[in-house]
Amino acid sequence: MESNPTSLLLDLRVVEIGSGIDGAFAARLLGDMGADVVKVEPPEGDPLRRNGIGRNGSAAQADVLFEYLNWNKSSVALTPGDADQLTQLVDDADIVIERSGPLDARAFGVDLNAARKRRPELVVVTISDFGTGGPYKGRIADDLVLHAMSGIMQISGTTDQPPLKPGLRQSRYGAGLNAAYAALAARLQSVRSGRGALVDVSVLECLASQLVLNEAHYAFMGAVQGRRPRDQDPLAGEPLPCADGWVSLQTSGLLGVERLVELFDDSRFEEWRFATAERRTQNAVELRSILLEHLRKRSGAEFFVEASTKGYLSGFVQTAEDLLDCPQLRARDALQGIATTSANEVFLPARLAAYSATPTEIRKPAPTIGQHTEQVLATAGMRPSVRTATPDNPHEDGPFSGMRVLDLSTVFAVPYMGALMADLGADVLKVEAPGRLDQTRTTFGRPYFDNDPGTDWWNRSATFQVVNRGKRSITLDLRAEAGRQILLDLVRDCDVVLDNYTPRVLRGWNLTYERLREVNPRLVMLSNTGYGSTGPWASFRAQGTTLEATMGLTEQTGYTNGPPSKFGQSYPDFLACWAGLGAITAALLHRESTGNGQWIDLGMYQLGAAVIPEALIAAQVPGSSTPRLGNHDVDSIFSGVFESSDSDRWVALSVHDETQRSALSALIDSDGTSKRLEVDVEKWCRQRTREEAVDALLSAGLLAGPVNDARDLLHDPQLRFRGFYEWIDFAPPLGARPIIGRPYRWDSNLDSSDNTAEGGPRIGAGGPRYGADNRAVLGRGLGLGDEEIAGLEAAGVIAFKPAQHQHPHGPMDLAALLASGELSAYDPGYTEDVRSLGEHDQAASQRHRSPRQT
Repeated sequence: MESNPTSLLLDLRVVEIGSGIDGAFAARLLGDMGADVVKVEPPEGDPLRRNGIGRNGSAAQADVLFEYLNWNKSSVALTPGDADQLTQLVDDADIVIERSGPLDARAFGVDLNAARKRRPELVVVTISDFGTGGPYKGRIADDLVLHAMSGIMQISGTTDQPPLKPGLRQSRYGAGLNAAYAALAARLQSVRSGRGALVDVSVLECLASQLVLNEAHYAFMGAVQGRRPRDQDPLAGEPLPCADGWVSLQTSGLLGVERLVELFDDSRFEEWRFATAERRTQNAVELRSILLEHLRKRSGAEFFVEASTKGYLSGFVQTAEDLLDCPQLRARDALQGIATTSANEVFLPARLAAYSATPTEIRKPAPTIGQHTEQVLATAGMRPSVRTATPDNPHEDGPFSGMRVLDLSTVFAVPYMGALMADLGADVLKVEAPGRLDQTRTTFGRPYFDNDPGTDWWNRSATFQVVNRGKRSITLDLRAEAGRQILLDLVRDCDVVLDNYTPRVLRGWNLTYERLREVNPRLVMLSNTGYGSTGPWASFRAQGTTLEATMGLTEQTGYTNGPPSKFGQSYPDFLACWAGLGAITAALLHRESTGNGQWIDLGMYQLGAAVIPEALIAAQVPGSSTPRLGNHDVDSIFSGVFESSDSDRWVALSVHDETQRSALSALIDSDGTSKRLEVDVEKWCRQRTREEAVDALLSAGLLAGPVNDARDLLHDPQLRFRGFYEWIDFAPPLGARPIIGRPYRWDSNLDSSDNTAEGGPRIGAGGPRYGADNRAVLGRGLGLGDEEIAGLEAAGVIAFKPAQHQHPHGPMDLAALLASGELSAYDPGYTEDVRSLGEHDQAASQRHRSPRQT
């Protein structure tokens, strides 16, 4: 492979087959990084060219969305009879991204499994709504039904209203981000071992994996989360009205409610009744009234800047128009002007992250239908063979096997990034501070195992166990010169460093990338901040909920004709995690060919615009707007969620054409008019259990599914078939507990005929005990003796127990949470349910594990 410092993925050939936002977005992301992407279309073109924007959008808007999803690609037009030509393209490819459906490889008569046998280094990524095997194989769904079945809707919205769908089409863009990073990870394995993989991405699982924090409530404590109470803690990110819109405020373990005394010059905020989340919920009406006294006269944007400048966690609800005029996005070149055939210059999100050596770029516009057919086919079979690893460097235990990652981060997005790297084979060292615990060990750590903090509560956080699974733990005080020197010694033999400090912190410690690369020029470092390391908002603190508002996501989410609403899960953290994994893996691929590392500057804020392009397009191109639609799916003519005969057990239903409308009308005995249909469906569902209603709707050929909760997901036959949950043994009396794995199955076995995903990534263990690996890393790893380690402990540079011994919070008040609706159920006998599921699923998975996994 030739080296080129300006391209991350030089000489990488990607072939994209099929139609759909998720596959097109994944392939385009690789194109932005420099890959040569060939899009295969039928002679009439990808249907996205005509109707990608949604049912009510204009042709001009569809054209701009197609541009957004397809710049940096070439187009080859083929008919179903052109199997030989497609086979040639596949045999020339390094990565094939296939969206299952009417235009996938099988429609052209091409067998991708046969291609993998011809070329073991080939990476094939398939994307489908539910995965290519299992009881839901071949079933299709839309964004509404997928969100319902994933469990996200059950915790979104408020208890006095139905479950709520996130705005626009988040399932499609999230799946695209997952497919992109998984494709790059499989390619890294191919380059290092000569063995590619089949990566089977499930859109449902991309959504369900966002419950990685929430599922711990049931798996480790027996509690099922519900939606937020109508009168919720107003300092948990709820949009609060101000003079010209909405703002949000959030407390954290580092920023307590008492800090608002200074911000508002109001001593009421330090009263006992507002000191904890539970008390703020109990006194929510009064606390909200106090906040509105101060906010009703304030401009949202001005308040956000003032509060953020003073170090508070704040956000304000931005519209698409606000984003287009945002000084932070402009300063980071996150939006770029694009000219299309049907619109003048339109500004679209074009940069997910900044790379110090190989910036991404738009090299060419989206192609016309078949624009490059002759050129591409004329050179088919002429690409030079790719470099693969020699037999003495197999690295077959995962794409990151043999690599070391130093994880300096806390809370969620970046720690979870490191956990997924551990799943993929990396040795991840979590570097923790002796004087201050990761918040997932404390404030955000609940639930504790069986709701019992115990005596070593810092090791009993279920959330920490999930987010930091598979890692080792060392402690270092980086404020001390000795701690910084140890870190530099570790960096010498390290491949990746992860951090999420605000930019000033590492500068103050002289631990910037410039300093670290002096020690290790091959180092890849990712710094994740709320707003990026540059721009007028660079120093602002951020967490997922306040970011959600500022990103423009909250503006698109909410009940019809209601105010903007936040999601139930911390969605921005997942966007950062997936985008960050793609960026790191691409940088490592670049290092494989050049020997050079680089720094990745990932600002979470600019990722929000990337997943709401429809709103940005509607704000610039006439045709339709994107109001908050509640539970209406943008691609449907009728959709919603309806309560069954069981209380708070809901059914999601979508109708996409007149044939489906007729089928629904016949099933429920309705005249099918829009005025009557919703009333008739509601009545029909209330006469049936959730399962009876879903089964009948599916049998009638409709798109439908249950609104699941975390307990339902553990029992879901499709997720169990695919091994979505992995069972990890914890110390007695806990035993085996389920942890969400990854939203794809990974099969490196060329002889597999049933997609059993042998040789794929696995969770190696739960999270580490605090400081458990100090002696192994500092002693055996760096050669420090027992006396030196004891001296470091005495000086407070390292610790084996946290300085914070006092327990910050007791067990969860289950009765209060059940009364408010934040918990919808609590099952004190949950351990028997979990144990029986675990025994069955572990026996099934053991039959399919590789020697490494066993």
